[in-house]
Amino acid sequence: MDTFTVIIIVSFIIIVGYLGEYAFLKFKFPDILILMLIGFFITFFMNLNVNFILYNYMPVAATISLIIILFEGGVSLHLSTIRNVIKESSLMAFLYYSLSLFFITILLYWVFRFNFSISLLYGAILSAPSVAIVIPLINRSGMNERIRHLYIVNTTILDLLSIVVTISLVQYYPLTIMTIIPVTEALVTNIFAQLLFGIFTGIFWIELLRKIERVELSYMLTLGFLFLIYAFSYLMWKNGMITAISFGIVLGNNIIFRKLLKLKEYTIDENIFKFNKEVVFFMRTAIFVAIGSIFIFHNFNITTLYYILAILGVIYMVQLAVYYLAERKTPDKYIHYLMPRGLTQIVLGIIVISTISTIQISFIENISLVVIVTNIISSIIIYINK
Repeated sequence: MDTFTVIIIVSFIIIVGYLGEYAFLKFKFPDILILMLIGFFITFFMNLNVNFILYNYMPVAATISLIIILFEGGVSLHLSTIRNVIKESSLMAFLYYSLSLFFITILLYWVFRFNFSISLLYGAILSAPSVAIVIPLINRSGMNERIRHLYIVNTTILDLLSIVVTISLVQYYPLTIMTIIPVTEALVTNIFAQLLFGIFTGIFWIELLRKIERVELSYMLTLGFLFLIYAFSYLMWKNGMITAISFGIVLGNNIIFRKLLKLKEYTIDENIFKFNKEVVFFMRTAIFVAIGSIFIFHNFNITTLYYILAILGVIYMVQLAVYYLAERKTPDKYIHYLMPRGLTQIVLGIIVISTISTIQISFIENISLVVIVTNIISSIIIYINK
């Protein structure tokens, strides 16, 4: 592929990404379906090597995207607005994730005779909705403030659980029932260690930003430091995702942490956060187009359809049950906003197949199918209830 063609494709992707974002905000139509379709047609008409894209470019792009998106998620999580719902949201998230993980794993392992490790990985990835899709939907839904904050925090925690659990399972692959306890112990230890490391480095960084406030390119410096602490965290705990989000939380709540620690007053330049949103937009757009480029579906058959539908059934029933248990009332129409899977699931699927050589491409294809179907179903229900 020559340079001119690459430039044309990149410019086309960015423009379509913006139009897809507009369609999402205006009509609540999931833009990821548009982006994936574009990726599919680019590969189809240009006859690109799918395996080369998947195994050479996607793992690195997926990891970088996840770091930046988690940082953005942390920055957007304002502690002052969520303190009244944090306890309930956390309870709902842990209950939802545990039940979904359990039932999806059991369904695939016992009913469809999947390998236990593969079943557990599917469960770990698909047991959480996509923050990148759900939170924009929630913010424009018209629901009351309490429920909106409840759902936002709940979705953020679920997304984080999905990332941390999946990456931990990949490290211990192949898995057995006997390895669940050591995996859980390592997981809890890693979460707390990374959380403290992310908070301490975040505090260090907000103080450094105050001292170098006249230095240009502060966003690029912050991004470089983010990658550095991720790399250090990865070396220490084989995972740096909690570090990325906790670092973002400190920067996003700079004023609160300064008051708490009695540091000098300083407001971080808002341009840092605005530019990060632009970077997240580009990374998110590029990843979905790239995922569309590997849609071949060699192994799709009626059995695949059955277990995809069964997984959707588990997701929906657990969703209803957890809401009822937490709120003690019949779920409202907004419960369907929590169904879509998206970027996180796609990225984790890429990381799994690029890290574990024995897992075939059908793994990411099946994850992609769940992402597509959950978005279509959710969009239809939301449009009907609009």
